[in-house]
Amino acid sequence: MSCNISGLKKEKCYGCYACYNICPLNAIDMLEDEEGFEYPKVNEEKCINCKRCLRACPSINPPHVNSDTAAYACYAKNQEEHMSSSSGGIFAIIARKILKNKGMVFGAAFDNQMKLGHISIEDNNELYKVKGTKYIQSSIGTTFVKVKENLKKGRMILFSGTPCQIAGLKAFLNEDYDNLLCVDLICHGVPSPGVWKRYLKEQFGSNKVISMQFRNKTRGINDVTLDYTLTNGSVFREHYKESSYIQGFINNYYVRPSCFECKFKGIDRCSDITIGDFWSLKEFHPEMLNQYGVSSVIIHSKKGERWFKDCLDQLIYCVAKTEEIAIWNESLINTIDKDHYRNQFYEMWNNKKIEEIVYELNQSKIKTRNKQNKAIACIKRIVRRIDRKSVV
Repeated sequence: MSCNISGLKKEKCYGCYACYNICPLNAIDMLEDEEGFEYPKVNEEKCINCKRCLRACPSINPPHVNSDTAAYACYAKNQEEHMSSSSGGIFAIIARKILKNKGMVFGAAFDNQMKLGHISIEDNNELYKVKGTKYIQSSIGTTFVKVKENLKKGRMILFSGTPCQIAGLKAFLNEDYDNLLCVDLICHGVPSPGVWKRYLKEQFGSNKVISMQFRNKTRGINDVTLDYTLTNGSVFREHYKESSYIQGFINNYYVRPSCFECKFKGIDRCSDITIGDFWSLKEFHPEMLNQYGVSSVIIHSKKGERWFKDCLDQLIYCVAKTEEIAIWNESLINTIDKDHYRNQFYEMWNNKKIEEIVYELNQSKIKTRNKQNKAIACIKRIVRRIDRKSVV
């Protein structure tokens, strides 16, 4: 092992920024690679080999995990809160409770260049910035340092992020704080910020995007659209299932390498609460079905349980089981599969538009799947013939 984080392989690096935040001499920069992901680069002339970056790395030193204590399905009673949230609105309700107690909320927000990064808010009027699903990896920046400073002052902190970002924060802090509430997500994987940046440029050219909503639920949770607001005031709308960007994401063409070996999926986590979509309501809790989405909530700690129960008066909810959540949301437990199509995407992306590459790769997948289905059907026919002859 190297004396610093520079020896960590890309497949093991989550881009969580823990090493960047912990370095006492600011000897680490986060630099974008050819795939559009950020990785730590150590200035060896500044480095004193203190190894703090290694100790703070959740890939090397995973933090302690909490066991799940309860699971729920829920959505906000307030229709405006529900509609403006990606799912059932539970994150916004908890966040408002924290802010009411003069706390701070940390979450992912777009800047004026549509780059996604973690920010802090202290006012309900800013909550819209950190609400809602964003299908891009968020840049943490110096957020962890700011979290620690305010925890030491005794302020209540809500930190939301992907499981690896929560693990990075916990490894960076290396200490439990009763005034820190960590909420992570059921995460498929994180797409490349570099791909996102180029996708916007290819789609809109000089028409600058000034705001973005990944899940407009006006037509219901099963018919969402991606809404882009441009500088001229117009709104460009893509259907979720037809978006080239989303298609490339769910097919894992530009998901971070570490996502294929993620250590932080599973029911037991280092967060206090895990939230996501509850897709299996029809099978287990049909009385909770709602056209605008229902949140799944898994409680991992007494602290998480305390804050969630303080929100129950604002929720329509029912008790559930973690296995009910996982059955139609396998990203809770399972890592995604890597195949050769990801390599093909990056081989082509310097010569073709993202939309074109995604279309070509999807067509190739369909042809391969059809060939496999024909082969399986042929084998089944042969087996049936053999069985009939055996009977005779």
